[in-house]
Amino acid sequence: MLINIFDTALGSDNLGDRIIMDAVWDVVRALFTNATFIRTPSHRHATLAELRMGRKAVLSIVGGTNILKGHMFVRSNWRITPFDYFAWRNVVLLGVGWQQYGGEADALTRLFFSTVLSKSKLQSVRDWHTHAKLRRCVPNAIYTACPTMWKLDSRRIPVRKARSAIFAVTYYRPAPVQDRALFELLKRHYDKIYFWPQQRLDIPYIHSIGISGYAPIRHDLAAYDQLLRDTDVDFIGARLHGGIRALQHGRRSLIIPVDNRATEISKSTQLPIMDRNNLDSIERWIVSPEPTRLTLPHESIESWKSQFMALAADSSRMAL
Repeated sequence: MLINIFDTALGSDNLGDRIIMDAVWDVVRALFTNATFIRTPSHRHATLAELRMGRKAVLSIVGGTNILKGHMFVRSNWRITPFDYFAWRNVVLLGVGWQQYGGEADALTRLFFSTVLSKSKLQSVRDWHTHAKLRRCVPNAIYTACPTMWKLDSRRIPVRKARSAIFAVTYYRPAPVQDRALFELLKRHYDKIYFWPQQRLDIPYIHSIGISGYAPIRHDLAAYDQLLRDTDVDFIGARLHGGIRALQHGRRSLIIPVDNRATEISKSTQLPIMDRNNLDSIERWIVSPEPTRLTLPHESIESWKSQFMALAADSSRMAL
């Protein structure tokens, strides 16, 4: 059985996309143990060869990220053309989000959703804002939170403050005054500050605003994972999935939102976030730790997974 995965990490230097796709692959490989997978990029237009191959798949799954918006043909994170309307069928969403707080879906976008998205399968979205937007044209949308959070266990996350901290910025949402102030706050409360460049351009940005005196982490997910495994650290910074990766390793994490993503996810999951202008509250989080209490929609997650049981069973029989 051939299954196509829209891989949001292909062609992206944002390691947050890698973190999302790690979780997506964990889910789909556990569901379809005998399937053959192909990958189609979402950050660039699919080639005709990719469209032809994807057309052969019995199912396509879109992996996470803020890939939907009201105008899918205008600066969308899912690069589509009219060819995609004809190529794709039985597409299923897995933990996707709605880009920014844009308006309602236009006519071309509604046509795209109704043409390519499966009407018989539940469509998984990662926050209630996305659910409200998508449900108006896709009634089988359900809220499941982000797949990067599905395995998180609040009991594994310490309450105490760590000795060191990981700091992160988002170069395309610059806030020099606030970023410098947050870095100085961390220097007052932690023995050592590490800098995590989730995208390469985070590095020249942090240099341009005069921040120094940190220990750099390579722009490499394996290096980040090793630090999280081996070092007593808290994560405090403006990268959503950098912070979630820290939680996956059982590290305290406070995410500084730069757009709608962390804000909307936090509303339903209690993901720890704090406004970058509220240094007093960030400092209280540092010096007066409280337990992390995440809330996840486990029943909806299982409903989304269980809808593939018959298809997965067919795949197992075909493999015999």
